[in-house]
Amino acid sequence: MSRCPDAVACEAVMADVVEEVNDISSFTTSYIATLNSSATYGATCKHGDIECIGNIQELCFQEVNSNQLTFFNYLLCIHRSYDRIGSHKWAKQCSEEVGQDYDPVDKCVNSDTGLNLFIKSVQKSKAYQAKTSCTIFINGHKRCIRDGGEWYDCPEGYSVKDFVKSIENAYKQNGINYY
Repeated sequence: MSRCPDAVACEAVMADVVEEVNDISSFTTSYIATLNSSATYGATCKHGDIECIGNIQELCFQEVNSNQLTFFNYLLCIHRSYDRIGSHKWAKQCSEEVGQDYDPVDKCVNSDTGLNLFIKSVQKSKAYQAKTSCTIFINGHKRCIRDGGEWYDCPEGYSVKDFVKSIENAYKQNGINYY
């Protein structure tokens, strides 16, 4: 998903959403791939192994840097150069641009931790029956999909304002688990 144009567009919208609801939300990313024990990374990514690496880099960045605003700034940086997603040099540069040391991320990427984060992420997407990138869930309920450059299945809308309202409503009802 790190190399999916729909995920890139979706995460740009979500970055603005998180800025408004950071204090009441917990955002995680999960990646769509096909589990495959013989694949290099334990799964086959739609855009190849380089996308799997990009997914692992993003998961590891989020794992070692718990500030979700920093994470979104990292994603926005990564997405500035789509063709470099998955590159060690680019991931390191973006990490430094958002004021984070890349060494802990790199250690995660090149360890069983990174691989396990990726496999768990793929399993989570499968459990949620998320088949397209980007599928947004709020409190475990499918909220909206962006696929093929279009938003759909978004009964409450798909603008920043619409997502903020949905998250605020979910928080008022019972706290929030944003996926």
